[in-house]
Amino acid sequence: MRKAIIIHDNNKEVVLLQDYLKMVPGILVAGIFANLDDTSLDAIHELDCDMVFSSLSVLVKLINNQTDLPLLVCMGPNEEILSAAISKNIFAFLHAPFSYERVLSLIQTAETYMLQSSSLTTIKRDYVFVKSDYKLIRINLSDILFLSGLRDYTQIFLKGKTSPLTTLQNLKEFESKLPETAFIRVHRSYIISLSQVDSISRNEISIGAHTIPIGNAYRQLLDDMITKNS
Repeated sequence: MRKAIIIHDNNKEVVLLQDYLKMVPGILVAGIFANLDDTSLDAIHELDCDMVFSSLSVLVKLINNQTDLPLLVCMGPNEEILSAAISKNIFAFLHAPFSYERVLSLIQTAETYMLQSSSLTTIKRDYVFVKSDYKLIRINLSDILFLSGLRDYTQIFLKGKTSPLTTLQNLKEFESKLPETAFIRVHRSYIISLSQVDSISRNEISIGAHTIPIGNAYRQLLDDMITKNS
């Protein structure tokens, strides 16, 4: 599932783009922000988003001040009026008024680009190996209830186990090993297995006897994932 973030102060264009993106299979609108600030910057990195849709001024700030950026889509002027340093970092341009067909085509092109650019070979598997207590331990993905990040450590809560397994690996690094269709980050410190969820309330998730908080920046992502899998 690809994650997109919109940073734009034109509410009419934002609503239209959001509606179109929700119609595209495999896309989740992970966050919407009116401007570039600490909250939107945190969302870009913490949600590990794949695409950012924004105005030229915002994208210029991102390009000049950030590294390891997602694909950038400019909701603004033509590429010809931009400097080479800026234009080479912008993946595509989306001019208003834009149609669903244009958005769909853009997403399809972006997906092809991301697949071709990836240096990793995706291997479908139902287990992972983690290092804990000087041993490599095999864990079945179906046994994972949720994961909790503690600085440079990750605690893995498993079915039938009273104590979590602790591994010297941060949560973001561990997240890259998990299938996106089965696991979702719901808080900066928590990733849950969707198949293990018992109930979801306004601010928390219940998995067995455990209660996991839902971070404000992750609420929309969770709601969209639930909607697309209901």
